[in-house]
Amino acid sequence: MNNGHQRVPSQFPARPLNANMGGCSRKGSKERNDDAIAGHIPTSSYEMHVKGVVGCIADGISTGRNSDVAARTSVIQFAQDYYATPESWRIQDCAARLLTALNSWLYSQNATGMPESDGKVTTFTALILRSNTAHIIHIGDTRCMLLRDGQLQTLTDDHNASFMGTGETLSRALGAEPHVRADYVQERIQPGDVFLLSSDGVHGFLPPTQIQTLLDCPLRTQEELENASRALCDAATEAGSDDNLSALLIHVEDIPSETLTEAHQRLTTQTIPPVMKPGNRIDGYVVQEVLHSSTRSHAYRVRRTTDDEICVLKAPSSNFADSIQYLEGFMLEQWVGRRIDNPQIMKIHDHEDSRFLYYIAEWVQGETLRQWMDRCPQPALADILPIVSSLITATRTFHRLGMVHRDLKPENVILAPDGTVKIIDFGSVQVTGFSDLPTANENVVPEGSLNYIAPEVLTGGAATNLSDLFSVGAMVYEMLAGEVPFALEDRVDLPATAFDWTLRPLKAYRPDLPESTGTALARVLSYDPGKRPEVMTEFLRSLQDSTSRRVSGGQWVPLIQRGTTDFWRGWAMVSTTLALILLIALLLR
Repeated sequence: MNNGHQRVPSQFPARPLNANMGGCSRKGSKERNDDAIAGHIPTSSYEMHVKGVVGCIADGISTGRNSDVAARTSVIQFAQDYYATPESWRIQDCAARLLTALNSWLYSQNATGMPESDGKVTTFTALILRSNTAHIIHIGDTRCMLLRDGQLQTLTDDHNASFMGTGETLSRALGAEPHVRADYVQERIQPGDVFLLSSDGVHGFLPPTQIQTLLDCPLRTQEELENASRALCDAATEAGSDDNLSALLIHVEDIPSETLTEAHQRLTTQTIPPVMKPGNRIDGYVVQEVLHSSTRSHAYRVRRTTDDEICVLKAPSSNFADSIQYLEGFMLEQWVGRRIDNPQIMKIHDHEDSRFLYYIAEWVQGETLRQWMDRCPQPALADILPIVSSLITATRTFHRLGMVHRDLKPENVILAPDGTVKIIDFGSVQVTGFSDLPTANENVVPEGSLNYIAPEVLTGGAATNLSDLFSVGAMVYEMLAGEVPFALEDRVDLPATAFDWTLRPLKAYRPDLPESTGTALARVLSYDPGKRPEVMTEFLRSLQDSTSRRVSGGQWVPLIQRGTTDFWRGWAMVSTTLALILLIALLLR
C-alpha cells in the first residue's frame, strides 16, 4: 500500500462565514473617552467555523472614576478570552462564564474603596457571528442594531429605569452588582446583513431613520465600514451629542452553505483504505492484529515503525463511502478524541496528512465491560460500585466539555488492570456547542445498541446529560440482573409511550439485593428524563447507601421480622412474667 500525503479533509464547509468590520470611537466633547470597542475576525477557516466573528462595545458610566478602564478591559478581555474557551461549549454558556468573571473582577475592584480601583462600572454589548446565527449578549444601554434590506431594527433593550422623576437611570451594568444579569438574543443572519453596535452618545442623538439614511451607502469593505462609523459619530456631534461617541459596523458578506454534492466532495477528499490483514502497511504503520471488522468500520492494532509504539488504527468501511452522515460522524469522532485530554478517555493522536481516511488512537489494555460481565455474573453490589464510580467520572468528562456521549454500552467501556474505566468510542457524541452549525447528523438516532440508548434519543429528541445517565443505569442493571432492562434489538418497532418502557423489577432477578437498589435503578431508567436524578453522583450515592442497609446473608429485614416464632414466644413469656413481678411489687408498697 503506497504512502500518500494530501491535506486532511476539513471538518467544516468549504465556504465559511465571510464578514468585514470597521468602527470609530471618540471622546467627543468630554475630557476622557469612557467608550471602548473591540473585535476580531479569524484568519483561519477552522477558527472562523467553530468560533466565528466577535464585536464588542462598552460605555463606562460618566460618574465612574475608572469607568474608562472598565470599558477597555471588558471589550478586550471578552474578545480575547472567547477564543480561548473550548469549542464544544455553547456560545451562551461561554458568554455567561466570561461575563460572570468580568463582573466579579470589576465588582471586587469597586468594593476595595481604593481611588485607583473605584468606579469600574460599564455597559456592555457583544455580537458573535457564527455559521448562520448572530448571538447577542447585552447589559446596559449600548445597543445592537441590524440593517437588512434597507430597514433598521434594534435587537436589544435598554436597561434604563425612571427614578423619582429624575429621568432615565441605568439599571444594569457590569461591576455594579455582585451578580450579573445579561440579555441573550439569537438572530438568523443573511448575506448582506449589517450589524451596528453603538453607544448612547450616537443612538441617543440620532433617530433610527437618520441612522438608516447614513448607512445607505456601500458597506462591504473595512474602509467603507470605518467611513460609515465616522459619519455616524460626526452626525451625532452635529445633532448636539455631549457624550463619548462610538460605532462598530460588521457586514456579512456570505454565510456557510453547501449542497449535498459539495458536502460529499468535502468529506471524501481522502480515500477509505481497503480491509487490511496482519503484515499490511499504511503510512508508516504495520498491522499486527485485526481487533474489529464489521460493515461499519475496521480497527487494527498497529505498530508505528518510527518508534515501535503500539497504537490502534480505525478506518471507516467502504460500504459508507457515499454516506455524508456516516463520514461526518467519523470526522467528529476524530475531533472529539483529539480535544479531550483525560486518562479515562481514549486519546486520538494527530498524524501526518495522508491520502487515506483513518485515525490513530492510543492502545488501551484491559477487558471490556462486556467481557467482565461474562466473567462475573451475578456480582455483589459492593463489587460493582468501584466500576460505577469510575464510569460516572469518565462520562462526566464529556459533560464538562458540553458533550453528550449518547452511545455508552459495555463494548465501549474498558476496565484497565488497575480497575479504572476508560471509554474508547465516541462516534455518536453530540457536541452541544455545535447545535447551531449545519450538520447531516441533526436529529439522527445514534448508530449504537438500542438496549442502552435513552428513550428521548430513540424518539428523535435532543440528548442531554440525563440521557447518558440512563445508559449508565442500563449497564448497572445488566451487571446485577444479567439481563438488559429493555430488550429492543430484535423489535420491529420501538416503544413509543411510557407504558411500553415498563421496567421489570430488579428483585425478580436478584431477590438477595436491597429493595433500595431496585428503586434507585428504576428512577435512573425512567422514561421521563425529568424523573431521573439531576446529577450522576446522586445515583452513585443511592447505590452506596444500599450497601449500608444490607445485612449479612441477604436483604435488610426489620427487627420484628427476624427470629423464629418460638424465639418471639419465649420473649413474650419473659416480658409477661417481668410485668407481673413489677405489678406485685407496686401493690405491696
